[in-house]
Amino acid sequence: MTLPVPIVESKSGHYRVGRLFGLTAFLLGASLPVSNPLMNLALGLVLLCVLWREDLQNVKELIKHRLVWLPALMFALLAFSLFIQPHAYGAEMLGKYKKLLFVLPLALFFLQVSTAMNRFVNGFLLANAAILLVSLAVGIFHLRIGHLNPLNPTVFKLHITQNFFMTLAALLWLSRAFAHRGMKRWGYAALVTLASYDVLFLVLGRTGYVALVVGLGVWLLLSLGLRQRLAVMALGLGVICVLAFVPNRATERVALGVAEIHDCLVLADGDAYDSCKTSMGQRTAFVGESLRLINHAPWFGNGAGSFWYGNPETGYHVNNPHNQYLLEMVQSGLVGLAMFLLWMLYCYREAWRQPVPVRNLMVAILSAYMACHLFNSFLLDSAEGHLFMVITAILAAKGNGAKANS
Repeated sequence: MTLPVPIVESKSGHYRVGRLFGLTAFLLGASLPVSNPLMNLALGLVLLCVLWREDLQNVKELIKHRLVWLPALMFALLAFSLFIQPHAYGAEMLGKYKKLLFVLPLALFFLQVSTAMNRFVNGFLLANAAILLVSLAVGIFHLRIGHLNPLNPTVFKLHITQNFFMTLAALLWLSRAFAHRGMKRWGYAALVTLASYDVLFLVLGRTGYVALVVGLGVWLLLSLGLRQRLAVMALGLGVICVLAFVPNRATERVALGVAEIHDCLVLADGDAYDSCKTSMGQRTAFVGESLRLINHAPWFGNGAGSFWYGNPETGYHVNNPHNQYLLEMVQSGLVGLAMFLLWMLYCYREAWRQPVPVRNLMVAILSAYMACHLFNSFLLDSAEGHLFMVITAILAAKGNGAKANS
C-alpha cells in the first residue's frame, strides 16, 4: 500500500525530505530498546518533520480517528482529576501519561512518507540484534563487557523491557522467516531461536515468558494451517514436558513466582508487608490494595496518582500496581477502564483490516501487550508505552491512508 504524500515538491526536494523522514524513523526504532534520551531526540525530530510539512487536511481527518481521540480523552480525564481529586503524585503521573497525546503527530509522520514505517522496523530490529549478540556473549560465554552481569545479561534497559522487546523482535523475525526462502529464511529462523533462548533461559523476567508464549502462539494460530497448528501444539507440549523434568532457569522462575504468590496470600511469617515483599508477592498485594481503592470510587476512580503501596517504617512505596487494567480502574474508574478497552478494541479492528501478513503480526503484538498488562503498566513505562504509541499511530496512519485511497 502506498500512502499519499500531500505536498508536491521537486524530485531533489522530495528525495531530501524522504531521507530525513527515513533517518528519523530509523533512529526512533533503534532508540526505543537502547536509550530514553535518544528516543526523546527522535521524537523531537518527528515533531520537526511534521511541522516542516504542514498537512492540515490529514490533521482534520486524524483528529476524528478513534485511535487518536480515545487516548487523548483518557489523558483529559486524568488531567481533570487533578482539580477535583488532587494527590501528591498526581502531576508526575499525568506527566508519564502525556505520551497518549503523541499518537497524532506520529500518525502524521508515518502518513506523509510510506517508507518511514519500514525504516522504523529496521531500526528496531537492528538494535535488538545488537542487544541479542551482546546478551548471548555475556550470558553464555561470560565475556566481561562493562558492568553486565552474566546471571542476568541485560544490556541497555531493565530485564522486563529487554525481554519484552526481544519477544517483539522474535515475532518480526518469525514473520520474515516465513516470507523469505533459502538462506534468508534460515537466518531469520536462527534469530528467532536465539532470541527465544535469551528470553527464556538467560535474562530474568517472567513477563518475557508471557509475551513470548502469547505473541508467538497467536501468530502461529493465525498464520498456520490446521495440520501445522496441530504439529506446533504437539511440539509445544513436548517442550513443556522436557522443561518440567530438566532443571532450567525458566521453570525455576515460574515455580518461584507461584511460591511468592502463595506466601503472600497465606501471610506465613511476620506482617503483611514482609510476607509480600517479593516480586510476585508485591503484585499480589497490589491487587488487594487496588480492589480497596476501586471499591471506594468505582465509577470515576480516585484520580491521577491515587495508588499508593509501601512500608511506612522504611519509607519504601510504589505508585503503580503493575497492572494496567487495575491502574485504569483505580485512577479513572470503570469509565476509564471502558475507554482503555475500547481503544484496544479499535486497535484490534484496525489491525484486522490490514493485509494478512501485517494483520497476523499486529494482532500478535497487540495480544502480547494485552497479556503483559496483567503484570505491568506498560502505558506508564517509558519505552514500552512509547512503542505502543508508535504502533497505534501506524495503525491510524494505515487506516487514514486506506480511506484516502478508497
